[in-house]
Amino acid sequence: MLFGIIGVGGFIAPKHLQAIQELGHVLDCAMDVHDSVRILDQYGLDCEFFNDLEDLHQYLQDCKAQEKNLDYMAICSPNYLHFEHIEFALSHGIHAICEKPLVLDPSELDEISALEKKYNKRVFNILQLRLHPNIMQLKEDVRAELLKVPDKIYEVSLTYLVLRGKWYLNSWKGDENKSGGLASNIGIHFFDILLDIFGGVVDNVVHVHQNDCMGGFLTLEHARVSWFLSINPEHLGIHHDSAYRSLVLEGNEIDFSDGFDDLHTQSYKQILDGEGVSVQSARPAIELVNAIRCMSPSSLDEDCHPLCHKALHTTPSE
Repeated sequence: MLFGIIGVGGFIAPKHLQAIQELGHVLDCAMDVHDSVRILDQYGLDCEFFNDLEDLHQYLQDCKAQEKNLDYMAICSPNYLHFEHIEFALSHGIHAICEKPLVLDPSELDEISALEKKYNKRVFNILQLRLHPNIMQLKEDVRAELLKVPDKIYEVSLTYLVLRGKWYLNSWKGDENKSGGLASNIGIHFFDILLDIFGGVVDNVVHVHQNDCMGGFLTLEHARVSWFLSINPEHLGIHHDSAYRSLVLEGNEIDFSDGFDDLHTQSYKQILDGEGVSVQSARPAIELVNAIRCMSPSSLDEDCHPLCHKALHTTPSE
């Protein structure tokens, strides 16, 4: 199969390039507004490269005239450009494989579904944490328990601390209108698996909403979840690694600190088998992070994550 990629110069693009190569497919063309893309040489020297979407459009038109058609377009561009690039791929008769979050505005999901029907092509979202072995086992265990105790409510704590330098807040990722903020940009994977495992949102409270950290409390159908996300190094405390991921269920730690290396390849394999994350499957997490982004913080209470107290007494990152 033939693949293209938009946003090949970005941080996550190598995962997509690796998946395409490992599954035995061909990277035919790539586009990025930046030209520091020597990484393409690792995946073949014949890949066409463009700095402008209009040039890529003309190339695809020329391919069509020669009866050469791409099968999939990987979209690794900044979050606020995802809808535009999804529409671009579909309008050229190409399935889209888009990084998280699929879009920032939930209303665009219905537009994407309409475009899928119009062009008879599919859109898939990369939410690879669903495929982590320990997360898959957790989902299986919870489902088995709920068959026995249908009204069970789990107590869950989610903590994700990841180090990012000053560049982060000065890039598009630090602009909430472009990235969706921390809940969308680094938290959506975790909210997605919580919703997938424990059911829909019953209540949603945000306790902390700063540019470098967020925290709140979620009531789901089968879980009460305190959560905290941060890129502020002061919040890492005794955790000196570049990232700290913790999911505590009923007092027991679910380990998913490792095991991420091939999850994009597994995601691609699912997609090529017709079983990837669809627009509708991605919807609950997109709606949740949008709601979190739009909420005003509430006062701290007994349910809030412990790090919320620390965050409100820590100077935000510059």
